Amino acid sequence: MLDTVVFIDSQVVKFFSDEMILAKFNAEVDTALARQYRVSAFPTLVMVDKEGTEIDRIVGYMAPDAFVKQLRDYAQGIGTLDDLLRKAQNGVDSLRRISFEIADKYKYRGGNDEAMSWFKKIIEQGDAHDSLSGEARMAIADLFRRDKDYMKALVEYASIMEEFNGRPFARDAEMWTAIVYRQKGDTATAIGAFEDYIRHYPESEDVKYAREQIERLKNPPKNKH
Repeated sequence: MLDTVVFIDSQVVKFFSDEMILAKFNAEVDTALARQYRVSAFPTLVMVDKEGTEIDRIVGYMAPDAFVKQLRDYAQGIGTLDDLLRKAQNGVDSLRRISFEIADKYKYRGGNDEAMSWFKKIIEQGDAHDSLSGEARMAIADLFRRDKDYMKALVEYASIMEEFNGRPFARDAEMWTAIVYRQKGDTATAIGAFEDYIRHYPESEDVKYAREQIERLKNPPKNKH
């Protein structure tokens, strides 16, 4: 496992005491190990075999019951990337949803090209404007953002805002547009984009976040010497 999290739930503690060996690392310090397993988000748990080959991983937090169940499934080869690839090859009914799971797994393994390919398949195999295509479009934009290809990310978010106008995807794309401008260092445009978000979605729960970002951009913390 690559993380600094401390397990306190009794079920999880017992699981790692009885069924699986746990090793904890700080991926921000042990950068070589983080690079080896392409850790890009925290917390990340990587399940490996005795040779150190990845079986699969869990990114983010889960409820204890679901967390233990998923690890037990992985140990049985259920729900792993290899398992999903086999199902996709066999042409199961839920192919688009499985394709999304496959793409997501590649994304967190650093396989952006593979993830992009699978996200595009989702769009090609169904209605280009249904919810699953919207999720895939947002994920594609996020891949560009993670790669710091900010212009492609902005183009994709702009397209989503236009094609999914009036739906949650458009709202989320507008917020991420402001975030991308902030990340690329275009302060004035970022402030304007956050202000646009507040004006367009005054009832959104993210308005507070947008206002906080505007304040930080207008009044950045001074460096202490």
